[in-house]
Amino acid sequence: MNSTKRRLQIACLQTSPQPDFQTALDQAISLAEEAATSGAEFIATPEYCGGLKTEGASFAPPSAPEASHPVLNGLQTFAKDRSKFVLIGSVAIDGPDNKIFNRSFLIDKEGNIVSRYDKIHLFDINLSEQQSYRESATVRGGNEAIICQTPFAKIAQTVCYDLRFPHLYRELSQSGAEILLVPAAFTKKT
Repeated sequence: MNSTKRRLQIACLQTSPQPDFQTALDQAISLAEEAATSGAEFIATPEYCGGLKTEGASFAPPSAPEASHPVLNGLQTFAKDRSKFVLIGSVAIDGPDNKIFNRSFLIDKEGNIVSRYDKIHLFDINLSEQQSYRESATVRGGNEAIICQTPFAKIAQTVCYDLRFPHLYRELSQSGAEILLVPAAFTKKT
């Protein structure tokens, strides 16, 4: 563990799901600018900060390839321009077999991707006989826990429903993680 302690001002942005990339990016940048002006050194966005269309129990996040994802690219530019670390809670990245990855990114203050994490535990749940959520119908799960060394701490990335699986956090903690990140977009009923 890091024996030198220092304060780190972290801002957790709370956004509501937006239906498209540009609206989602505009919302995230506006709140991130406010956080940066207030002195935040590390700015965290929520799960699916890149957009999410919801209708009843179904959801459809807009997706793009990682290299050209407009929200990822926009937040990388923000991180570089404002010299801030940014956690992109998650955006939908095109994957194989017509599925997406629910992928989280850690961006350094130069705008570089220093780590990426694909949500491991997908949200498949029956709320009643008539209502269920099946994230696995559209999302391909990840298979690797991630710890990233930063100038201020060893950071572990997870996403939302991963929280319900304590063995993951035990493994991350035992592997030296000092900060556990859990960006989430839980539904009202869950």
